[in-house]
Formats: sequence, C-alpha cells, structure tokens
Amino acid sequence: MVRMNPSVRVLCAVVLLCASSAFAATPFAEGMVSITLDDGWSTQYTIARPALKARGIRSTYFLVTDAVAQGWGGYMSLAQVRTLHAENNEIASHTRTHADLTSLTPTQLTSELHDSRAWLAANVGAACGQALASPYGAYNAAVMTALKSEYASHRTINAGRNYRDTVIYELRANDVSRYVTVATVKGWIDQAIAEKSWLIILFHEFASTPTRETQYKTSNFTAILDYLKLRNVRTVTLSEGVALMDGLTEQPASAGTVVYDDAMGSGFQDWSWATHSLDESVTVHSGPNSLSFEPDYWEALMLHHTSGLDLSLYQSIDLWVHGGTTGGQQVRLALFNDATPLGSINLADVLGHPIAAGTWEKVSIPLSTLGATSGIVNDIYVQDDSGTDQGTVYVDDFVFVPH
Repeated sequence: MVRMNPSVRVLCAVVLLCASSAFAATPFAEGMVSITLDDGWSTQYTIARPALKARGIRSTYFLVTDAVAQGWGGYMSLAQVRTLHAENNEIASHTRTHADLTSLTPTQLTSELHDSRAWLAANVGAACGQALASPYGAYNAAVMTALKSEYASHRTINAGRNYRDTVIYELRANDVSRYVTVATVKGWIDQAIAEKSWLIILFHEFASTPTRETQYKTSNFTAILDYLKLRNVRTVTLSEGVALMDGLTEQPASAGTVVYDDAMGSGFQDWSWATHSLDESVTVHSGPNSLSFEPDYWEALMLHHTSGLDLSLYQSIDLWVHGGTTGGQQVRLALFNDATPLGSINLADVLGHPIAAGTWEKVSIPLSTLGATSGIVNDIYVQDDSGTDQGTVYVDDFVFVPH
C-alpha cells in the first residue's frame, strides 16, 4: 500500500556535481565466502555436513539451543553438534528459543542471549557461542546494546557483502531460500572475488524436493559448493572472517549514518515494494554497486531503520542520483516515524531541474528544508511521484550527515 502522494513542493537545497565519494569500502586481501546454517535442523547434519566435509569446507552453525538441549523434533542432537565441533566447524548462537528479540522484556532478552551462549560453552566447547545471529533478522537499539555485552559479532539477514570496515555487529548475509537459483548464488560469489569482499551465505533446511520456502534443494546446494571449489575462493567460518576485519563496533560519527553505499547501511533493512536491485554493478557512482529501482505507479524504495534515527543529530541528507537512459523521473524523498510523516521533497525541486539522464548528480537536502530537524525517523521512502510508468533511477552514497 502506498502511504502518501504529497503534492507539496519545497524549493531549496544545494546540488554539487563532483566525481569523488566520501565512502569507500576497504577490501580484504582476497575475496572470501562463509557458509552459515541457521536453527540446527537435522538435515544440516544428514545432508549438508557430508557435502561440506567432502569438499573440505568448514561452516558456522547458528543453533537454537533449547531445540538441541530439549531434543525438539527435526533438530540436531547434542551428540551431532559435538561431532560438528570436533570437525572444526564453528558453533554459534541463534538464541535459546528463536524468539523475536525486539518483543521481549529485558529479563527475557538477557535469558535468550546469555543462557544460549553459556549453554554452548558448557555443553559443546568453551570457545563456542562467540557469534550471534538474531532470529528473523530482528534487532533494535536495546537488542544491540544487550548482544554486544555477550557476543563478539552479530550476523544479520541484510543482503550484501562485507568489507574490512563493515561493522562487526551488523554483518550482511544473503539468505538462500527455496527459490534462489544456483546462477544467482554464483553471481554473488563472482562479485565477492572481484571486489575482494566477504560474502556470507545463509541456509536453513535441505531436501531433495523442497516443500517449503526455507528448504533448499540438495543438488543445488552441492552445485554451489562445487562452484566454490571451482573458483578456488577462500572459505572461512564467521569468526575467521571477523578476525580479518578492522573490528569496528559502530560507524564513526564523522562518517554520518549510511543508508546505502554498495549495500544497506548500518541498521537499515530493505522493505521496498518497487522493482529494484541492491546490486546494480554497471551504473555506479562509487564502489562496486549502486541501488536501482523502477519508480512506477507510486511504488517506492522503503528503507527501514531498526531502531530509528534521532534527527536532531543530523544536518542534512546526501545522496547521488542518476536518471539512467531516460531522465526526467518524478521521484519524492519522504521521511516517516512509522505512519507519521516528518517531511518530504521532490528531487527535481531540489535539483532545480529534472533528474538528468546519463550522469550522476549529488543532492544535499538540509533537514531544515524538510521541516524535520527533530523527532525519530525509521522509514525513508524514495517514491514515484508521477503515478505513471517511468524509467530506471539509480541511487548511491546515500547518507545522513551529522552536525
């Protein structure tokens, strides 16, 4: 559903045309790939383990610890988990019960995080449970504060690749559901090799004939593993990858808060309903990727922040925009606190002319222009403002600039 179709036009802001970007992901010495497996399903042991072991690929298993401890049906046994650990795989936490961490009381949250890690250390190995993957990819400021006191890293389900300067508590991962093709995953692997980035791939269950979204076809899984060996790409466990990073626990304040630069920024999730791609690799302002979308019939990019941003800490929003082969698109940027609009502006009004074809232009929008200098923003829309079918628009280096 489209939240708004505002008609207000606000003139003002600064447009800068230049070739450099303030954002640059720091590559690794080589591309890397991690195989991670969530929940602790029994097929991870009976199907995935033999395929991985035969190819010498060690992986990271994020376990729902009550499922193992209490013998839930369909999950691995403690003996199987100990075997995986003895084979030098990494055993990590997916909480005690797979609860949505953002819905819990402080006491419940502590139990889910601490008790899961402590159980792994006591029952599997002292070094186990150093990494966490939050169930459903759900986290907010309170969850982040709590998990940092228990874990050395945190893997999300926000798509993209990781770099040395990625925040270690918001590691990006690409979720492989039933409908993700082998060709798509091969493309991710190729990107990681070319960029010298770190690709984390996430799997759940396995079956010869999948019947639900979280199951992945066994033959497709082995084809992906064979491609990893064919490309001779380095494979690492999650903790091995983290050890090669700069160790950033949060973005430096001076860098601003990145919404998108090669991938979704810290704390942001892609809730868009427009046809779009987070991995455009041809029309790019800086780095390996940009964000492309079709601004058609009020459709929008919806970029959601898990805990919200305090607008009083920022002075402006900067982004780069490219009109593709057509230009002239009518696109509106809007800020929301849930259902409450905080301000919006048409990018053509900011630019002082239509979005240009064939070139990148920097748009700097003071928050005072939007009338949004205070309050909490948790949803950013970049939305069609025409109600018609328009050409592809590209966005890159999208950031909230601090005072």
